[in-house]
Amino acid sequence: MLLAAAETAGTVKSPIKQLMRHYCTEASRYGDVQIGVNQRLQKVLVLLNPAANRKSSEEDFHEYCEPILHLAGFEVEIIKTDSEGHARRYVEELAVLPDAIIVAGGDGTVSEAVSGLKRRTDGAQCPVGVLPVGRTNTLANTLFRSSEQTNTLEDVRAMANAAYAVVAGKKEKMDVMKIEVLPNEADEKVPEKPVYAVGMLSWGAFRDILSLRDKYWYTGSLRDYTAFLFNAFDGKHSWNCQAKVTFTEPCAGCKDCYKDLQQEQPKKEQPRRWWSVFLPKAKPAQGVDYSKVINDRCSVEHEVQIEPSELILQTMNIEPAGDRNDKPKLSLKVGTSVDSSFSFLGDSWSRLWKRKYIDCITEKEIDVRKVEILPAKLKLEDSEPDLFYSIDNEAYDVRPVRVTLLPNSVEMFTF
Repeated sequence: MLLAAAETAGTVKSPIKQLMRHYCTEASRYGDVQIGVNQRLQKVLVLLNPAANRKSSEEDFHEYCEPILHLAGFEVEIIKTDSEGHARRYVEELAVLPDAIIVAGGDGTVSEAVSGLKRRTDGAQCPVGVLPVGRTNTLANTLFRSSEQTNTLEDVRAMANAAYAVVAGKKEKMDVMKIEVLPNEADEKVPEKPVYAVGMLSWGAFRDILSLRDKYWYTGSLRDYTAFLFNAFDGKHSWNCQAKVTFTEPCAGCKDCYKDLQQEQPKKEQPRRWWSVFLPKAKPAQGVDYSKVINDRCSVEHEVQIEPSELILQTMNIEPAGDRNDKPKLSLKVGTSVDSSFSFLGDSWSRLWKRKYIDCITEKEIDVRKVEILPAKLKLEDSEPDLFYSIDNEAYDVRPVRVTLLPNSVEMFTF
C-alpha cells in the first residue's frame, strides 16, 4: 500500500517538476540579458493575501510563481495583506507606483488592488498581474487556465502561466465596473468613494449559501455541496431579489458617455521594461474624439421590475475570449424563480461540479452600459436578516447602487 502511494505521489510530482523546469528555463532567458550601467531592474509589487484559499496561497506563490519572477530579473517586493481593505488602501496611498502590481490572492484581492489604482488622486496607473492562488480565481482562470480539468497539475500550470505572463509582458486592457452606493434610508451617509470590480456583482440564494461553506469544514472537499444540502430547504436566504432596474444600452463611446470615459483615463504612464530597449517602440494609437460622436440611444433609460432568485451583473472579462464582442458591455443575468428546493439543490450542485458559478438559469439577459439596481427591501433593523451582494466574491450590504462600465480601463498581463 505504501509503495503504491509513493508511486502515485511520484507520478504527480514528476510532471509538476518538469513543468516548473520549463517555465524557469524560459524565465531565465530574460534574466540573463545584460542591462546598462544606468538602467535599473524593473520592480514588481506583489500583494499577497496569506489567508486566501484556506491559507495555502502563500506556499503556492513561493513554490510556483516567485521563482519565475526572480529568474526573469525582477526586483520583487512582497506585501502581505492582513485585513479587509489593506490592499486597496496600500495601492491608493502608495507614493510611487512600481512597474507592475501582481495580485497573489483571489477575486476579492484583485478587486481591492484595482479599486486602489482607480482611486488614486494623481491618476497614476500601472499594469496588473493576477496569480490564481486564491479559492475563487474567476478572472485568472479565464486568462490562464488552459484546461477545465481540476487537478494539481493544471492548477500549477495556471499559476506558472500567470507568472510567466508578467515576464513576457503581453498586456491587454480590461473593462472595469464602477459601483457607487446611492442615497438610501439605511445609511445616514453613503460612501464617498466607489468600489471597482473586474468580474461580477451577484445577489441571491446561491451567493448566500455558498458563503456558508466554511461552516462545514469538517466535510473537507465536500463542504460546498454540504452547505447547499443543509441550507437549500430553510427559506432564510435571498430567494426573491425584488428590485427596480434602470439601465442604458451598450455604447462604443459617444458625446453622452464621454465624461465617464474621460474621467477614468490614466494621467501617467509607467516606465517600460528594461529589455524593451531592444524592441521597436510602438507608435501611440490615435484616440477617438468621443465628444464628436453622436448616439441618440446612449442616454435613453429603460426600466424593468424583477423578482428573481438570483441576479448577476458581469463584465466580459470573465467570458471566454471567443464570446467577447467589439462593443463594450455589461451582461445583466436575471435568474428564474425557484420552483422547488430540490431543483435548486440539483442545479447548484451542477454549477459547483463544473465550477461554473456564474452560469445561473436565466429568465432574461440584458446588455447594459450603466445600470441602477434599486432593491425593494433593505436591512433597516439589527433584528432583520442580513442581505448581501457579492462583488468579486467579497460581501457588501445590499444597497441601491449605480454601476457604470469603464471600458478598457485597466491594463492586465495576459498569456
